[in-house]
Amino acid sequence: MSKIKRRIRGIRKLINYWNYLYYVKNKPIVSDYEYDQAIKELILLENRRPDLIISESPTQKINVNVKNFKNSIHHISPMLSFNSIYKYNDLIDFDNKIRNIFKVNRVVYCCEPKIDGVAISILYKNGKLKYAVTRGNGYIGENVTNNIININSIPLSIENNITKIPSLLEIRGEVFLIRGNNKSNLSNERNNAAGVLRKSNLDVSDKNLLGFYCYSADVISKELLFDYHYNLLQHLKLYKIPISKYVSCFTDTKDIIEFYNDMYKKKSLLNFNTDGIVVKINSFAMQKKLGVTNKIHKWAIAYKFPSHEKITTIKNVIYQVGRTGVITPVAKLNMINIAGANITSASLHNFNEIEKLNIMINDTVIVSRIGDVIPKITKVVLYKRNSNAIKIKIPNKCPVCNSVTKHNLNKTKLVCTGKLNCSAQFTELVKHFVSKDAINIPGLGSKLISKLISNNIISNLIDIFYLQEVDLIKINGINHKLAKKIIYEIEESKKNINLSNFIYSLGINGVGIVTSILLSKFYKNINSLIVSDIKTLIRIKGIGSKTAKNIYDFFKDKNNLFIVKTLISKKVGLNIF
Repeated sequence: MSKIKRRIRGIRKLINYWNYLYYVKNKPIVSDYEYDQAIKELILLENRRPDLIISESPTQKINVNVKNFKNSIHHISPMLSFNSIYKYNDLIDFDNKIRNIFKVNRVVYCCEPKIDGVAISILYKNGKLKYAVTRGNGYIGENVTNNIININSIPLSIENNITKIPSLLEIRGEVFLIRGNNKSNLSNERNNAAGVLRKSNLDVSDKNLLGFYCYSADVISKELLFDYHYNLLQHLKLYKIPISKYVSCFTDTKDIIEFYNDMYKKKSLLNFNTDGIVVKINSFAMQKKLGVTNKIHKWAIAYKFPSHEKITTIKNVIYQVGRTGVITPVAKLNMINIAGANITSASLHNFNEIEKLNIMINDTVIVSRIGDVIPKITKVVLYKRNSNAIKIKIPNKCPVCNSVTKHNLNKTKLVCTGKLNCSAQFTELVKHFVSKDAINIPGLGSKLISKLISNNIISNLIDIFYLQEVDLIKINGINHKLAKKIIYEIEESKKNINLSNFIYSLGINGVGIVTSILLSKFYKNINSLIVSDIKTLIRIKGIGSKTAKNIYDFFKDKNNLFIVKTLISKKVGLNIF
């Protein structure tokens, strides 16, 4: 028997044993990470030897119990979001802007509750459900077909005697936790829904927890074409696809605000959690003309419900240095509890914001959780200000490395000039580099990274791949077993790195996941990107002149170029595809 065949049999046996303990005995003995690594190794080996794949393999079972395993699918078209507003005047501004663009007196808007759940895309081919995938990063999502088919409200096939079945139909909607069935103690409804949806094996009680409402159909074959969003949604009902009964059309912002207020009053009575309404232009022709950006649809907005607010005082202001050197002032607060969350700090974003709000240390302030998530100081209670108020100073030296600070061109950001000589910037770069969407080395957590840097064990990205067990055991809390595991993870991370992940890992200013994907599709390999010029970069749809210059400048920097070329050389051996 060959070595690979023995390894495949051994891993299958081990995974099946883990599944037995976890699902039958309810006594898991391995971490999620260990389980995921075993599954990934099995897939890799089976891909190398497809002749050894059997139907009983944990990778082949239809309802395989793959705990937290990420089986990804590329979206046919991106799943984007909407800009959010919180004030009626913002709604009026949105309406005025649309009417001015199209030079019309009125626009028809289709409005619906904004469900706080998990965005899902479901593809039907010739009337049969082919797959379901989460939004993910908007371009790539997680395959959740096995659990989606267990949600009672989602039809496995679309049949009807009234109209022809489209050969291709991709619906998009929200999976939510049905109110009243919440058994979980997670922090919010979206996490609850995601937690149940991503379970490897839904039991009977789990299947009754989730609901679904469709809010759009994005990819449609020629058998099913409509001019208006509302009409399309009503037609989808014929296929037994669930649509919210609250979907309504309006032409006047006063009617929209009335709908908004009505939904706010009803929110506690609904069977789903909602944090606002979505306002969409009803005409598909108008939607198409307005288009999209890399992140949002320009033809719709999310009109959020008022966020929770509390009053507290600012005890102090500290300064955090980010990966790109931007210094962010953070207010330390006397603890308050908003919607179940204890809040002790809030970002002040930049020094313009401090000036705009006229914030001082020891001030009494109003703090809200925007979208019930992010703490934000919205107002200073000036009448409570007294003689102990202290003006917040703009630091002329970096609080970490003592380098000189400077403002960027439009004076919106204060930046440390120390670059990677600043331990804070380097620490954040390393955290970014090893993160899941980059090189993906789970064992190198934030605390360990900070210790490795403060102990001068790593001083650049290359050093990560030269780490030895003897280096790691110098760190308090790291024993030989853990050190060995981390070294193994580092070696495994080298093997198969997607080009877009590698580009993203470099931490180029302004280059996020979406831009990294665009660059990887255009250049195909890292060397082509390294020698690219600004004119070529700007020609890539979705990349502006500022981002193009950042990319160009990054690779013209001798130190950056040395790091990148060493990482992809035989010396380090990152396998980028």
